[in-house]
Amino acid sequence: HGAEAWRRHGALVAEGRQEAEGLSGEWRMTVDLRNGHYTEHARTPMFTRADGQDAQGRWHQDITGLSHPYDSTEALVVAASENWLRRFGFLAADDGTRYRQLPQATANGHRYARLEATPAGGRAITLWIDPSTHRLDHATYASSFLLATEAFADYRDVDGVQLPFRLTASAVTAGGGEDNGSTDIVQSYRWLERAPAGALARPDNAVRDVTMKDDARRTTVPMHLEGGFLLVDASIDGKGPMPFILDTGGHAILTADAAKKLGIATQGAGVSTGSGPGSMETAYARVAHLGMGGADIRDIAFLVMPYPHEFYERGEGREPIAGILGLEIFERFAVTFDYDKNQLVLQSYDHGEAPAAEHGERLPLTFTYDMPLVDASLDGKHGVFGIDTGNGGLTLLFPQWAAKNGIAARYEHGAPAPTGGVGGLFTAHFAHAQGMQLGGQRLDNVVAMLTRADAGATGNPTEAGNIGQDILSRFNVHFDYRRAELVLLPRQPAVPAQYAMAGFRAGKSAAQPDRYKVSWVLPGSPAAEAGLKAGDFIVAVNGKSAKALGLGELRDAISSRPEGTPLKLTLDGGKVLEMRLRDMAPH
Repeated sequence: HGAEAWRRHGALVAEGRQEAEGLSGEWRMTVDLRNGHYTEHARTPMFTRADGQDAQGRWHQDITGLSHPYDSTEALVVAASENWLRRFGFLAADDGTRYRQLPQATANGHRYARLEATPAGGRAITLWIDPSTHRLDHATYASSFLLATEAFADYRDVDGVQLPFRLTASAVTAGGGEDNGSTDIVQSYRWLERAPAGALARPDNAVRDVTMKDDARRTTVPMHLEGGFLLVDASIDGKGPMPFILDTGGHAILTADAAKKLGIATQGAGVSTGSGPGSMETAYARVAHLGMGGADIRDIAFLVMPYPHEFYERGEGREPIAGILGLEIFERFAVTFDYDKNQLVLQSYDHGEAPAAEHGERLPLTFTYDMPLVDASLDGKHGVFGIDTGNGGLTLLFPQWAAKNGIAARYEHGAPAPTGGVGGLFTAHFAHAQGMQLGGQRLDNVVAMLTRADAGATGNPTEAGNIGQDILSRFNVHFDYRRAELVLLPRQPAVPAQYAMAGFRAGKSAAQPDRYKVSWVLPGSPAAEAGLKAGDFIVAVNGKSAKALGLGELRDAISSRPEGTPLKLTLDGGKVLEMRLRDMAPH
């Protein structure tokens, strides 16, 4: 089926168009058949994105125009399997790939012969082969927390080799949440002796879309924690400032409510996974100017997502959360979170420098996708943890890693609590950890929450967990993606960890902005002992009306407080419940 062509030629170029998320545009892929290096570019009316592999490794160019490496251990394994499929390794001569025959199976009403192929350095790929044509119909493989599928159709003869002219990529989480897919429709293939000059080059990554006021080297932006979420001020096309969550695990996102108020038109229709088992609808918009302090970022692609009212509402008279900022900020600036001064410091990558090593501890960063990863230890067990400034809750512990390291039972018997995000809610369990080691920093008072295997990105089988504001806010923190490092800067005085809580969850709807509806109460908690029940409506907290109280302020009042903090809840019938918060995490 093509081994001879692989011996005669050195490169393959495919050109056509890509259809993804309701958008269509030019697509081009160049593959060096000798070493597997490749580039793949897609350009739509809303954005350009690209992926590639070269001698320095795997890289990804985001929709906001800049790139970063995929260089974690998991990323390197996945890249070897992805590269094998991109160069159609299943058609090539023996290249060191190991094969194992699997039983026949049925999928989508069709019967398939199956082989398991494991490329050199890669992960096992299941090949689903049409027994009538002996051609590959689709391939499936694990990629971090996703099960990826690449389908091959419309085979045609190209210089004696049957090549697919329709390539479709898709992925789902263990919980069934769909991630954005794409279909590449090939218009032409070309066999070449070698790849065209420059065709395999990665982007130069120069920052050309940032202007700093008065040509300054740095700028500061107000920031503060509210309900565990780190909010920063930003303007959109001169309107604002508006509060955004700054999230190392996120991208530029506008809530659908903010986009409507700003009069921003959207294009496309996709889906996005995240925390939780499901997914959320997405669309795209272009923002001419994103302003942060004295920095102006031009012509940025934003996702627009229909977050629920309780996510963005901050109480009557207060500006709602407009969305999320993420990778596009960290790819353009060296970023310092100064919790002592409640300010964010942005240093242009043309000038930015990491804080001096003697004033902090440097930790190397790697990436599987877009969230930075560090090596750390929990309960004496080493693992890879995501560093997630968008995690406003507890340290997350992923069940596969916990079970493998023999510490799952400690947390499985912990207190239950609903948690989640983009992918919806799920029940997790939390307990005090025996300790965490982050670089040279020993953290003794840590509560970790065990997630579920089907919890999307927060049930990732290839990572140990997710570190958020509970740990990060104990330091001033500097991120430098270009130097691939995180710097932990000590705070003076030290910030104590506080875990006392009331033990309930409540949310507010747009239809009833004057009250919070209780959805869950932890048995044995201060709230339960005071008589609070699921279905109750709270109209005031510590004397402040629910109408004026945002979800972040509510969280600040009922959780992560000092032991014994008093709390008074007024229910809609006038009944008042009084309690004192306490630490509910088992030791």
